[in-house]
Amino acid sequence: MKNTFKFSARATAAAAVLALGSSAFAVTFDSNIEMDSYYRSGSKVEEADKGMNQSGRVEFNISGKAGADMFVAGRATLLALKNGAAATDDMWIQMGSAKGDVKLGRFEAADLFPIANDAQVGHAGAVYYGNDLRGRKSSNVFHAAGTANLGNGLSLELGVVQSNQVGEAKGVRPVLSYAAGALNVSVGLESGKYASGNSVSGTGATIGYNLGAVKLTGNMASGKTDVATGPNSKSAYALIATAGGLAVGLIAGNQDNGSVQDKVQTGYVAYTMPLFDIKGASMTPAFSTSKFTAGAGSAGNLNEDTFKLRFDYSF
Repeated sequence: MKNTFKFSARATAAAAVLALGSSAFAVTFDSNIEMDSYYRSGSKVEEADKGMNQSGRVEFNISGKAGADMFVAGRATLLALKNGAAATDDMWIQMGSAKGDVKLGRFEAADLFPIANDAQVGHAGAVYYGNDLRGRKSSNVFHAAGTANLGNGLSLELGVVQSNQVGEAKGVRPVLSYAAGALNVSVGLESGKYASGNSVSGTGATIGYNLGAVKLTGNMASGKTDVATGPNSKSAYALIATAGGLAVGLIAGNQDNGSVQDKVQTGYVAYTMPLFDIKGASMTPAFSTSKFTAGAGSAGNLNEDTFKLRFDYSF
């Protein structure tokens, strides 16, 4: 199946007239292609997923903003996927002022467990990141986030998600963030319930400090989900260092369902470099290795190794 995005000359001309005719209106168009080739191995990986695989997409973004003291902004991200399908990534409208705003639609809220260099990190077991209610769920999910800028680099984001889809949750997610100079900190929690009736709750925090040549980031998340056998607690900790295009990280995860305590330990390294010194083009080789250590009464130990090579080109 071949998917084609077409924009008429009349629509393009109208957008250009609006952009040139009003200083309070701005619309931008940009696009990029991202191609991932990767190799997965280990006892954790299903036979159908072992060996070499490839995924990719072309992304086309349309965004606009109008207003000064009070503003309205919007964004749509259209995707043409390598498997022949078409999809939508972001699709939202935002309104407010410098003191606060509300965003509605399909988007991702604040990240409480950022992974530098957007590397594919393969975990040999389940790891909780504190991002279950962050967003970008199925198409009919209600998602809203209100942000209040409290001044001096401090802001509060309150997200609300409503979904009745299997495997997705509804609930609230407040995140308090602070950024000043070399320091950035975000602390948040999420509380909700899955369509199955099982509850989910958790907290997360990330702190980053830029030392100049090196930036250090520490992440922490702890959550609990009710399952048939009782409460299932998970926690994760990460330390990530970045220097230029290089990122190195260690992630440790724990799971405790009351009778079994499992551990997951993961390390990764990724390096983003220019491609032929061409503007907008880069490549990122990344490698991650992970080991799942089973507690007494749990399944046997598992491992997963993943190598990924990503090519990016913005045009």
